[in-house]
Amino acid sequence: MQKQKFVIDAGSSNISIYGGGFLLREPNVAVIKRGNSIELIAVGNEALKMTALPEHCSLVNPVRDGVVVRPDVYAKILEYYLEKVVAKSFNPVELYVLIPSGLSGAERDSLEIAVQKTGYKDITLVESLFGLLPVLGDSNRVVALFGGGTTEIGVINGDGIITGCTVNISGNTVNEKIIEQVLKTYNLRITWSMAEKLKKGIGSLSDNDVSVMDATGQDLLDGRIKNVEISATSLRAPIAWCYKKIAELIESVLTTVPYAKLAEVSDNGLYIAGEGANTRGLVDFLTRYLKLPVHVIEEPETAVIKGAYDLIMNAETKYQNILGNKR
Repeated sequence: MQKQKFVIDAGSSNISIYGGGFLLREPNVAVIKRGNSIELIAVGNEALKMTALPEHCSLVNPVRDGVVVRPDVYAKILEYYLEKVVAKSFNPVELYVLIPSGLSGAERDSLEIAVQKTGYKDITLVESLFGLLPVLGDSNRVVALFGGGTTEIGVINGDGIITGCTVNISGNTVNEKIIEQVLKTYNLRITWSMAEKLKKGIGSLSDNDVSVMDATGQDLLDGRIKNVEISATSLRAPIAWCYKKIAELIESVLTTVPYAKLAEVSDNGLYIAGEGANTRGLVDFLTRYLKLPVHVIEEPETAVIKGAYDLIMNAETKYQNILGNKR
């Protein structure tokens, strides 16, 4: 009997489910109603569209900095989406859940228990960095995954992860710094979603980027709601602060690489993926700082989950030493 296999990446910003022929990707948020039990009112984009929440309801993000902080809501969101993607048949289902490598044993156990609450029991936790193995091949390479709640840094080859770490400087950190900077520079208090739009619209590390974008927020002086033209130049310093910290951590990881592998790692350069990899000017910024070639992996937002699916489908052949002994 052929098993249905799905890879789940329930990150701090988005939840993604990939099954080979399709990809579901939605914001990892829900509007819930509090009572004797948790009731889902809206999920994902529909939840974010709600301008006014019903009584006794709240908007919840169940994952923070890569850690499940609301297992009850996490399970409800996951169950909701799995009902949409899992074929209604008697075929058994295997779930592979991508996780940051820095999760503690207790955090991993909590996550697995939350997934089991969906009713599915065949669950395997897979470190996100493994998803790049089918994409990058067997040679020694340093990689960075720029996510919403965490950034994953590691050195990998065909045998697995040589060294790595997880840090909570991420896309969410950039949003926080943008909010602080806009308040400081323009006396304008903006929302998290507005900061996200600014980051994607004019967030840039290029010195010659003079893009501008209108932002709506509350004037700090008179309390009125108004539109202000924000420049990419004014946001560059806080964004650069975040990526400089990450670059410093990449340098630290490189110091732990065995000497015999260091030359090959340096020649191959840094490979980056995740939503943050699309930041304008990031390649030049990291190249100048690290003195290494920097490459953006094709389709950086989905490369890890699709690569993890390829790894799983080849777990009994090429990658049996990495994944086969974990089931």
